[in-house]
Amino acid sequence: MPISSCRMTQSLRERLSTSAWSPIMINTLFIVDDEYASRLKLNQLISALPEWRIEAELRSGEELFQHLSESQPDVILLDINMPGLNGIDVLSQLNRQHCNSEVIFTTAHSRYAVEAFNGAAADYVLKPISLQRLQLALERVAERLRLKRAQTLPQTLISQVGQRMRNVGIEDIDAIIIDNGTQVAHCGSQTYPLDKTLTELEQQLPAHFLRVHRGAIINRLRLSEAERWLNGRLLLRFIHSELEVLTSRNGARQLKRHLTM
Repeated sequence: MPISSCRMTQSLRERLSTSAWSPIMINTLFIVDDEYASRLKLNQLISALPEWRIEAELRSGEELFQHLSESQPDVILLDINMPGLNGIDVLSQLNRQHCNSEVIFTTAHSRYAVEAFNGAAADYVLKPISLQRLQLALERVAERLRLKRAQTLPQTLISQVGQRMRNVGIEDIDAIIIDNGTQVAHCGSQTYPLDKTLTELEQQLPAHFLRVHRGAIINRLRLSEAERWLNGRLLLRFIHSELEVLTSRNGARQLKRHLTM
């Protein structure tokens, strides 16, 4: 049973859609470093930056390319001095493969900086790394990512059932939920299956879409009610919809940054 309930007012929904509201866009990271202590340090620093999420911690260039065959992060934090492929070799191979991920070198060696920037690295951060220096590098990259997304954001998603294809308006979507292994867009009383994974959709959707747990992305501008639930979670309801979505605790924390509870 719910602990207590809190309903969002119309004025709150209006504030959510104003230009003064600045939603957090979550950017994804891979850490590539053969040293455990370095990976741990980066993990600790990034935990202080809520707009960044670590998707994988890898020990070599070879491991990186295995993961890239499944998904590409927004940013790769890349060491240089590693067994097998060194960081400069990895960057060259990324460029040959036309990888869209931004690369920030995190290294103890200053002598490779020219090669790194010639290879179009986004930044070159020397160890020991401070939070301020890492945050500066990531803020620069985040701005580049925002510009890229603004130029490429889709207005619709494609849903295909059998031989029939349909354009689903992004702003008509209340939530996208995994149902029996399929990503399903909920638009009022209608549902539409999608081919893309939630991770792919998360990177393509506008900033007012938020992943509230592993199996759901919600449109914050379509929320009508957020009900406090057990263990710090929220039960979400939507305008013109019977849909209910239960967040994770972390998803609830992220949502509360933008809602007056």
